[in-house]
Amino acid sequence: MVFYRKNQLIFWSIGVCLLALLASCLTEHESSISAKNLKYLKSKYSVATINYFYETVFHEDNSIEKLSNIEKWNYSPKIAIVSNQNSEERRYVQKAINQVNALNLPIKYTLTDTKDSAAIKIFFGDFEQVRAFLNSDSTSVKDDDPSSSSGTVKAISYDGIMDKADIGIYFAKEDLNSSGRYKVVLEEIIQSLGAGGDSYNYPGSLFFETYNPAKSLTQLDVDVLSLLYESAIPANYTRQAFETDFSGELYAVNTNQKIKALLDKNPQFSVDDIEKCFTKGVLLKHPKETVIYLSGDVQKEDSLTVAHAILSLNKLSPNIKIKLAGSTVVDPRYGIVIIFRKSDGQNMRIKRTNEAFVGKTCMFPKLIKNKIILSFSTGKIDTKLRQQSIIDALYFSLIPMPQKPSHTNQLFKVKGSYIAFTPRYVNLLKSLYSNEFIDGLELSEFKKIKSSIVK
Repeated sequence: MVFYRKNQLIFWSIGVCLLALLASCLTEHESSISAKNLKYLKSKYSVATINYFYETVFHEDNSIEKLSNIEKWNYSPKIAIVSNQNSEERRYVQKAINQVNALNLPIKYTLTDTKDSAAIKIFFGDFEQVRAFLNSDSTSVKDDDPSSSSGTVKAISYDGIMDKADIGIYFAKEDLNSSGRYKVVLEEIIQSLGAGGDSYNYPGSLFFETYNPAKSLTQLDVDVLSLLYESAIPANYTRQAFETDFSGELYAVNTNQKIKALLDKNPQFSVDDIEKCFTKGVLLKHPKETVIYLSGDVQKEDSLTVAHAILSLNKLSPNIKIKLAGSTVVDPRYGIVIIFRKSDGQNMRIKRTNEAFVGKTCMFPKLIKNKIILSFSTGKIDTKLRQQSIIDALYFSLIPMPQKPSHTNQLFKVKGSYIAFTPRYVNLLKSLYSNEFIDGLELSEFKKIKSSIVK
């Protein structure tokens, strides 16, 4: 979603002087929310909702900058389809409107055939037609993959009040899935409410930036929209004021102090191990929900090893929810992909490559995919060695610590069918996947924290 902001102009110099005088009497970033309302909002909405609100409301697609203030409607706008629509497109729009109206927000959307009366205009067309309709260049239209359906919202607001919005939607010829097409329409209509930023954090969320056919409007998404349209949240509410009002709940605010408090509380966490996990000077982690995909020459024992490892890893942190894909997906765009191969001319018994893919277009960068190739020589491979190579690959995709193949019992021990990770690596995973360690944390900042706690 792309915002274009216009402020009401005051031409009389006396008015300008009066406004300047009033502004000088206010404390910088003074909140426009009363203490009573703040208490109410914090009791009603979870910490996860507040952080996701920050990530999706104060950010717009294809930008590294944070938005300076909230934008939302203060009336119920009408929606018109301005392209040569077909029955399928109209059905998608009406269905999305019905879903929005069922959220019980203080505004409602209405589909109209009178284009001039519509504040929101939707255009369906090919990629170039959509770009022309939005009068946009490649920085504001998602064109990274023309084989996938996509949409873009351009909104104009005055002092935080949304005035109109244009939605351009492109359906790829290769994408004939009606469910996927509907989700594109739903996402853009939902984002036209004012939550214009995508995220890498929750793959199941409608706001998930990377393609995932299983994503939908989750309860977390609904809670974000509900918070946005709370009467206590004013239009044009600044990001700085939000950061001040919710500083205790926002992990991206006072991050260094929060990490230091975490480390002081958990002396078993190794700052030296944590420091090794920064990739090119930046901390990157997988989303809170990660899918494992297996392909190639997968043996039954391999699937069991992965299943047992997932069971153990999911118990280590509330921010790790790993599951094994139920079906084969050709080149998925997120998750951990493990490809098993046999190699005739390979001297090493097991050879491993691990390619990492990083998402950088949302507020916080994220490690969104690892592509692992485990190549086994055609000779007989010890079962324990094969198991060890799989668990090594899985763990060190979640934790991007440079390492050589682990020694026996260094990373884990097998107790029957249960895989028990050793304390060092349990603590490393717990620390990195705590909320305090935000994605995008710079190594230079962590070194400051480390120097303040090392005696």
